[in-house]
Amino acid sequence: MKKMMSLFLTVALVLSLSVGFTVTAHADDEKKSVGFVTFGLGGDFFQQLADTFVEKFEAEGWEASYADGQFDPTTQIEACENYIAMGVDVLVCWSVAPEAMDAVVESAMSKGIKFVAFVAPTSAYDAVMISDNADLADCLAKLAAKWIDETFAEAEDHSVPVAVFSCRTAETGVVQADELIKIEDFSTKAKFETEVECQDETMQVGLEKAENLYMSNPDIKVFLTAHSGLGLGINNYFTAISSPVTDYSDMGVFLINGDTTIAEIIKSSTEGQSPLRGMVLTGSVDDTANDLLTVCTGVLDGSIAPGTVQKAGTTFVNADTVDEYLETGTVTSVTAEDF
Repeated sequence: MKKMMSLFLTVALVLSLSVGFTVTAHADDEKKSVGFVTFGLGGDFFQQLADTFVEKFEAEGWEASYADGQFDPTTQIEACENYIAMGVDVLVCWSVAPEAMDAVVESAMSKGIKFVAFVAPTSAYDAVMISDNADLADCLAKLAAKWIDETFAEAEDHSVPVAVFSCRTAETGVVQADELIKIEDFSTKAKFETEVECQDETMQVGLEKAENLYMSNPDIKVFLTAHSGLGLGINNYFTAISSPVTDYSDMGVFLINGDTTIAEIIKSSTEGQSPLRGMVLTGSVDDTANDLLTVCTGVLDGSIAPGTVQKAGTTFVNADTVDEYLETGTVTSVTAEDF
C-alpha cells in the first residue's frame, strides 16, 4: 500500500480513528476544501486514483484529502459524516451502495456542502460523473472478443471456454458481471463456461480462485473480470514461478480499470511473458482526476448547473494501443466505434 498523505487537524485525526479510516492533508480556512470518499483502496488503480486526486487539487490550491471507503457502505457513511463535520466545501463519493447515502447527501446539502457523486449516482447530487456500467462491460467483452476470434480463428464456433470472475457485493459488480457472461453474444468463437464468484476483489482472492479453477478446469483459456485486482491475481497465478503454465500464447486475461502498471503487463504479453491482454477504463487516472477537478470547481463557482450529469468515455488498451497509452496516458486511436 502506498503511504498515506499527511493527516488533518488533531480533531480530524480523532474523528478518523473513531470510524477506522485515514484522511489526508491539512485544513486551511483560506483554501477551498474537498474530500473524496473512495470506493475502496484494494488495488493499485484505486490507490493511484486517490493519490492523483489529491495531487491535482492541491496543485490548484485546494485542501484535498481522501478516505478509504473499504468497499463498505457503513464505512463510507461514517467517512462522509466526518467530512461534513469538518465543513469541506465539496464532498465527492464513489458509493458502494448509493441507495444508502440519502441521509448523508441531504445532510451535506443542508450545510451548503456541494455533493458530487462519482460512478454510482445517488438520489440527489450537485453533479454526477458516471460511466454506463453495462456499456463499459460490453466494451471489455468486445475487446476480448476481438482477441478470441483472431487467436482462435480456426476453432469451431463457441468452442473456446471463458470464465468470468465476478464480485457481486456492489451493484456495479452485479451489472458488469451480468454483461460479461454474455461473451458469446460478442464473439463467434467464445463459449461461456463458468462464473467464479468472489467475495472480495483483491489480487490474493483472484490468485486463489484462479488456482482452484485451474485444478478443476485447466482447459479454460480466457478470463474476464470487471475488477482489476482479480485480474491481476489471475495473471499472477499463471506467471508465478510455480505456475503450471509457461506458454501463454492461447491464454487471455481481460479486466476493467487499471493503470500504467497493468499497461506494462499488457505490453509484456506481446512478448509472451504474461496472459494479461487488455483492459478498458473510463479515461486514464490523470484524465479522471482532472475531470473531477473541473466538476468540483464548477459546482462551487456556479459554472456547472446543479444536477449536471457528466458521462465518461472509454479507453481501450491492448497490444495495438498499449504503447500509445504508456506514452500519452490515454488512447485516441481506437474507440468503441472500431468494434
